[in-house]
Amino acid sequence: MYATTIMPRNRPRQLRLLSLALWLVGTWACAQPAADQENRDTAARAVSLLSFIGVDYPEAVADGAIRDRSLYRQQQGNVRVATDLLERLPDKPGRTQLQDNLRALSDAIDNRAPAAVVRQRANGAADRFAALYQLPRSPAEPLPPASEARALYQDRCQHCHGERGDAHQAERNLNDPARMANLSLYDFYNVLEPTRNDAHDNAVDGDLSSRERWALAVMVAGFAAPENAPAHKRAQEYPALVGLPGMAVLRPAELPADARTALMWWRAHPRETAHLQHPLARAAGLLYLAQTAYRGGDTASAYHQLMLGLREGYAQARPQLVHKNPALAAQLDQQWQELRQSILDRAPSNEVIDKFQRLQANVVRAREQLQPSSGGAIYGWAALLFLVALGVGALLWYGLRRPRK
Repeated sequence: MYATTIMPRNRPRQLRLLSLALWLVGTWACAQPAADQENRDTAARAVSLLSFIGVDYPEAVADGAIRDRSLYRQQQGNVRVATDLLERLPDKPGRTQLQDNLRALSDAIDNRAPAAVVRQRANGAADRFAALYQLPRSPAEPLPPASEARALYQDRCQHCHGERGDAHQAERNLNDPARMANLSLYDFYNVLEPTRNDAHDNAVDGDLSSRERWALAVMVAGFAAPENAPAHKRAQEYPALVGLPGMAVLRPAELPADARTALMWWRAHPRETAHLQHPLARAAGLLYLAQTAYRGGDTASAYHQLMLGLREGYAQARPQLVHKNPALAAQLDQQWQELRQSILDRAPSNEVIDKFQRLQANVVRAREQLQPSSGGAIYGWAALLFLVALGVGALLWYGLRRPRK
């Protein structure tokens, strides 16, 4: 006989209340991930709207004059919608500053400010949205090659965007380097998510997996990429650009000319670029993704990315570090184990975040010891840490660059 779920009438009132409380907690726990995902989708939709302002605004306004009134009104509407979406999201420290950013962007568009000013403010607001609501804008696994998306593109995308992204309509053209440099790989990925962007219908992107979206993003990035690979020294000058999360998050237009050209090629050829990334840089990138996931409430993903960073990053460099600095290697061994155990034990969030940050700092320290360079190295890695902490590295390109010898 199946046990009944109806409570006996003679059960003490306190137990009935306790059972009701447990049921409510269980219901809330089940609903919470769905609510968190809805908030992330709302924030990601705002990021998509803001990112495309930097792309389309030059077509709407030039030299202070409106060139395309319909497109100009669309830019104004994008800011209004993004502002409305922010009002629907939970209040967090930093939200007031983001509201100020959106008002400044709206004023710049209303005053027909130069394209560079509007782009900077739009991208800055997009990055603040992503940082504030902990959007995972980079995959934990290595980016797939463009070849994985070729058949998919031909089947679903080619009729609108052209065989090589060479559609005649500006908004559908994917091979214009100046236009495509204003978008990150994540921006390409984001536009393929129907809950975050209505550019396509469900028949085009409604059933795509995350990996398929990233593969399409890599393929699309290739349409406007330079033909020749950058010199290897570029990877030493801009270490944050040859691996994740930088390769997925940063927009080439925000970088110096040589870094912009290099990133345009690197992000279109992730498999050919993988060997340029130091294992500890890979570990640092995965730690950033793990911390972002943890702050966003996705403990399972945080743990997965933490262990990937251990296996695919730190473990590969550990023998060399043991030889170079055994004390630091021992400290990292202990920190990685303690952080792993804290996540499994569901330790207080502030303790876990503190352990993330301490481990991150020592991973960067170990990387510098294993791959010393000129005195400017510290500035490049300081900027990467700033990207890790704030998620707004695209606005701080100058810190990513290592001074030339």
